[in-house]
Amino acid sequence: MTATTDNQLALLHLIHLADSALPIGATPHSFGLETLTAEGDLTAERVAAFLRDYVREVGLVDAAFCGAAQRLIADQEFEARWLDLNQQLSALKLARESRAASQTLGRRLLELVQAMQSDPYIDRALRAAKSSGIHHCAAFGLVGGALGIDREVTVMAYLHQSVAGLLSACQRLLPVGQRQASQILWGIKPTLIEVTHVSLQLSLDEISPVTPLLDVASMRHPTLSTRLFIS
Repeated sequence: MTATTDNQLALLHLIHLADSALPIGATPHSFGLETLTAEGDLTAERVAAFLRDYVREVGLVDAAFCGAAQRLIADQEFEARWLDLNQQLSALKLARESRAASQTLGRRLLELVQAMQSDPYIDRALRAAKSSGIHHCAAFGLVGGALGIDREVTVMAYLHQSVAGLLSACQRLLPVGQRQASQILWGIKPTLIEVTHVSLQLSLDEISPVTPLLDVASMRHPTLSTRLFIS
């Protein structure tokens, strides 16, 4: 194949992995949205504004770590930096439920990619973190780097699939139809670009997320009397 064809194939692979229906178990997770809905803090009318705020807070953190992971390819201290990046993100995700969900999806993503197309860096990442967490955004960034995809494109793809997944959860929790969901996802794209650009300018040491409502909602999720989601 030519270089152009290789680049096109890599982009198609990234689009494949950015599908919110990818079989890594994301569907059962609401990341606290189920609690917010049950307690009346999230309604169908508020979904669009909520998701924009989510991307600017939680999404910004994940985008920064996604971009950092994309740059790890060919790093001489790959294993050490990979472990440190995931441990640093774990410290920022205060709610155990959301933290565990992120780690579950991250490991499953790398395992799925490795099963479809063996890559030495993904193999090293899995072996290095055999007994520790691998966060979803970091795994996605690493795969983007392994595919040779640009950081900006990788981060935007991650944010897009993240929002699509949350929107899917909202559709199951609230009276949000397919047409409304499509309009919300269409309208939020400029915010995804904005947050991507901001995230690429940040040092990981500068990040200090403040999301008490979402963190507490995630922590309270196991106490709900009825639940559709794991988190």
